[in-house]
Amino acid sequence: MSRFLITALIMMIAGMSVQAQTVTSAEIKSQIASQLENIYKKNINAEVEVKITATPFAELQLPDGEVTYKVVQGADKIVPRDIKRVDIYVNNAFVRTLNLPAQTSVYKEVLVAADFINREQAITREATLVKRIDVSQKIDYILPEKMLSKEMSAKKAFQKGEIIDKRFVKMKPDVARNGDVRIFFVSNGAVMISIDGTAMADGMTGDYINVENRNYKKVYTGKVIGENRVLVNI
Repeated sequence: MSRFLITALIMMIAGMSVQAQTVTSAEIKSQIASQLENIYKKNINAEVEVKITATPFAELQLPDGEVTYKVVQGADKIVPRDIKRVDIYVNNAFVRTLNLPAQTSVYKEVLVAADFINREQAITREATLVKRIDVSQKIDYILPEKMLSKEMSAKKAFQKGEIIDKRFVKMKPDVARNGDVRIFFVSNGAVMISIDGTAMADGMTGDYINVENRNYKKVYTGKVIGENRVLVNI
């Protein structure tokens, strides 16, 4: 190979190296964890902590330019341990895909058993504690302190320190099947009229149930907004 070609090749390699950048494993972990935390916090009122537990490299060589990351799989719901699929872009051009293990913790103040709670025992303020705890394993089944205003009892035994799982709690509903309710008819956010009615199912605040107009026997679907109160949009 001629000296000219060797010199040109060296210059080309040098030019290529100038146009590259090195991103460390720690930088990538931090960026992706922060992105996931921001996504989750939009959907849940809690403290969320995400850790990318490993990468298959200590550092990554990327083309020179602005690096962005997009979580394309695994950001739709919170899973305590999961594999996140992440696409890397440089100057909005796709470069490569990473599959990274992540650990997610969700901290909320919830009810836990202050001591052993027997089956059928009343769940009261005296029987419980409010504790900040990682609830990522039971995020859909926790009970906040405000639920102590309701009449509740245990459907199973709870050990000391155990999260009070609402799947195993018997609650007096805010609206009882065949019970009297006040139906509020709302249009464009304003209450138009309210009438007496009958609930056709049990319901807690936030649930949607059918209610019947007591006078005309017409059935509506409404949202339970409190004890014996149902809102119907018209």
